[in-house]
Amino acid sequence: MKGGSVFKKIIYSSYFLAVIPAILVICFLTPLGTRSRLQVEQVDKASSINVYEDLNSDSISEVVRSGKGLPYYHILVLNNDMQVYDQWNLPDSINLDMSDFFFGNFNHNKYKEIYIFTHKDDSLFLNINEFFDPKGIKSNHIYITKIRVINGKVTSIIWPAGFFDTNGDGKDELFFSIQTGFGVEPRRIYSYDIVNREVKTSPLTGVITQFPKMFDADGDGRPEIFGLTGASGNSKTWFPFTDWSSWLMVFNDSLKLKFPPVEFPGLTNQLETEAYVKDSFKGYVATHITGSADTSVLKPRIMIFSLDGKMIRERLFSDLGLKPYSNIVVLKNRNTDRIYLVSNNIIELNNNLEVIKRVNSSFNSAIRTYKVDINFDGEDELLIYSQDEKKLVIFNADLQKIAEANLKGTEQIFRFSHYSSKDHVSKIFLNAGGGYGYFLMLKSNYYYYLGYMVYPGIYILFLAFIILIKRINTLQVVQKESLNRRLVTLQLQGIKSQLDPHFTFNTLNSIASLIYLEDRHLAYDYMNKFTQLLRGLINDADRIYRSLGEELEFVTAYLDLEKLRFGAKFNYEIILGAGVSQREQVPKLVLHTFTENSIKHGIMSKTEGGLLKIMAEKDKDYLILSVEDNGIGRAKAEGQSTSTGKGLKLTSEFFDILNQINKKPIRHFIIDLHDEKGDSLGTRVEVWVPVED
Repeated sequence: MKGGSVFKKIIYSSYFLAVIPAILVICFLTPLGTRSRLQVEQVDKASSINVYEDLNSDSISEVVRSGKGLPYYHILVLNNDMQVYDQWNLPDSINLDMSDFFFGNFNHNKYKEIYIFTHKDDSLFLNINEFFDPKGIKSNHIYITKIRVINGKVTSIIWPAGFFDTNGDGKDELFFSIQTGFGVEPRRIYSYDIVNREVKTSPLTGVITQFPKMFDADGDGRPEIFGLTGASGNSKTWFPFTDWSSWLMVFNDSLKLKFPPVEFPGLTNQLETEAYVKDSFKGYVATHITGSADTSVLKPRIMIFSLDGKMIRERLFSDLGLKPYSNIVVLKNRNTDRIYLVSNNIIELNNNLEVIKRVNSSFNSAIRTYKVDINFDGEDELLIYSQDEKKLVIFNADLQKIAEANLKGTEQIFRFSHYSSKDHVSKIFLNAGGGYGYFLMLKSNYYYYLGYMVYPGIYILFLAFIILIKRINTLQVVQKESLNRRLVTLQLQGIKSQLDPHFTFNTLNSIASLIYLEDRHLAYDYMNKFTQLLRGLINDADRIYRSLGEELEFVTAYLDLEKLRFGAKFNYEIILGAGVSQREQVPKLVLHTFTENSIKHGIMSKTEGGLLKIMAEKDKDYLILSVEDNGIGRAKAEGQSTSTGKGLKLTSEFFDILNQINKKPIRHFIIDLHDEKGDSLGTRVEVWVPVED
């Protein structure tokens, strides 16, 4: 029993009751901020084209930019203070829509090279400059292949893939792909042997490999090459692997196919491929997206393939609650790969394509995704940008939002580069296109942990609310009990006032006189009325209300006893108006108090002809009870009476207490009646009792 009492005491305590709603609210709260604050510094339009790279391994980034002078295009290299190291002039045209410059270190020394593709008419050239090494490679105008030019406009795009030493000479080859619109040549993956100045290509196909990636998917120490393929429908169907379909297509570093390509028919379809290594599994994960109105093509889905191109499992985007256009991202985290799909939500999937985690992406519009090591911890973060919403959001591999910022960008693919100042302050530089450039730096949000104060704050608010409700409830109970005690007191005082010794003795004397006069029947009748009166007082002692019929019955018994005492000195009438039901509930003694007062102070001062009228009428939601006498009036009665008016005071107080409980108040009025000359004609008391319909 003691344990049960303690348990009840705990669960009914305010401290425990506040826990439940506080936990429910906290569970549905959106994040109260991020651990990091993204500091965004916008640069001027001229600086927005800068790219930052540490070319000489001194841990300080150089500034690299391209431009056009007379007569040459050039690459300019500057230090942190924007002082020029040197300028690399190029004889051919730089077209940043065709190819931007990039960096590598093919000979694995302390100096990086700058690479840029240029063109002259339809001829594509590679240019390499190991800028800070006086003995390093400086090669211009290396012919690669013919590219597509229509009406003087280049329609080819070069996508760098990476570097790898294929022939084992200690020097890496450069790998890249060429995308061509409105034609087929050249649609290949290329490698260039910088030492031997030799170009190798993959077999000619109708397929474009965009955004090529190099990754050792099978763990043999040599990379595979793959990317995004799209069904643009530009080539003839007789080409191998027509671009009227998208294809799962993987090459080795010798630019030979690893397995027969897997076809996904349908115009405007896209297939994006990522390497995926998880535990003992090695293979590929791919997403198939369709923009075609052809309902016979495959629906958007995600698939896992083995190293030899066999599909292991798949799931539709619709089954995952995602929009048809969802981006796939594979992040390496703690030496294992993690799969994410990004659209209206971000979901993480396991090897079985089951949802591990789902969070809101914070976007309602088209987005682009990027993988960038924004905090320089050696692992990439997931960056999501919406041009429509002009918002950049950063998530870590655990899908925790670590930063958010508003910035303007274009549809151009963002370019990120690592900036390290001479003071060794590291930032990410973002070229967002259209003259928009930003330095991004994550800083600790020192106010983040203050957000946790919201949680105890929520608990304290609920605790204070519950304590307040309990206090109000306690006060209401105390007030109610006080009213009840006062009502009981008033009831007892009312009973006491009705059992006035003078009235009781006079009544008994009157009954005794009847017995003496041997009028036994009348004496018995009046004795019944007296006992009825006493029984009504005692039986209704604990009642506040009773029916109008019971009240009239009590008053009638009282008036009959008074007539026994005073004989024909007065008469009375009881009149019920139309629609009045004797079942209406009225306060106990509401008529008796005023009836007694009228007889005692009004009618008894007359020698004869006294008349008392008791009336009940219905007026909408009120019952109007009136007691009217033709006595001497209140003015004369005050001069003759020795009464303290205690009965009227008790009645008024009784009504005041009831009005604290009732929705509508009980109202009562005492009206002096006069004739045209102003002489008193008596008194009328009206009591307006609210009744329910």
